[in-house]
Amino acid sequence: MKNNIVTIILIIVIAMVAFWYFTKTDSSSSYLITDAKTTDSTDAKYISNMLQQMAKVTLDDSIFSNQIFQNLKDNTISLSLQQAGRNNPFAPIGNNSVVVSKTSQPASSIRLR
Repeated sequence: MKNNIVTIILIIVIAMVAFWYFTKTDSSSSYLITDAKTTDSTDAKYISNMLQQMAKVTLDDSIFSNQIFQNLKDNTISLSLQQAGRNNPFAPIGNNSVVVSKTSQPASSIRLR
């Protein structure tokens, strides 16, 4: 029995060492290291060029002082609140009354059987 336990522990230790050896990564092949050449890619140059062009964009705000723009009117319609639906959507159609049950005893004195 003692030999079986030692054998099982030895197999587990060998498996753990083998797993660690085959899964360890070399620091030079890590995915977190970036290559300096990637910053000079065509995509990065394209994005940088687009950002520089967007910085040159100016908006002409003379349209807001134009008489035609100032004559525009707001045609917003305000909607009144309406009832969302029935009090009890599962009640039969035509039965819109609210049923309130009243007990003659206080809730603390009600006993369940």
